[in-house]
Amino acid sequence: MKTIKGDLVLTEDTIIDNDLTVEGDIRCEGGSWNLKCQDLDCWDLDCWNLKCWNLDCWNLDCLNLKCKDLKCWDLKCQELKAKNVSYYGVAVAYNSMEVESIKGRRKNSKHFCLDSEIVIKKKVPKEITKDGKVYRLVE
Repeated sequence: MKTIKGDLVLTEDTIIDNDLTVEGDIRCEGGSWNLKCQDLDCWDLDCWNLKCWNLDCWNLDCLNLKCKDLKCWDLKCQELKAKNVSYYGVAVAYNSMEVESIKGRRKNSKHFCLDSEIVIKKKVPKEITKDGKVYRLVE
């Protein structure tokens, strides 16, 4: 795991081949840059496009977000595509929200999309068992 003490300032598209912990904020300067990594843990993240497997942060504000597992305190974005979303108080997408699951950790938490309905995608099994045999499903 790579740890950055302080802020991470992106000045170009960045790919990180392992987990990343930022003990500060992540922000872009001089343009709109992309950050791609496996697991990301930070305080504040402000970006245009973010693709990652697991994202854990306090405040998330981005234009397009695609990830597998998302856990944060505050979530605000234009478009959200994720497998599992866990948030504390409010999760809002302006244009679209497409998830497998979404859940607030606070009793009166709210999630919504302003311009369209939230699309809850059904889980597709990766394998099935029939007559004691396991069959792996391929897309």
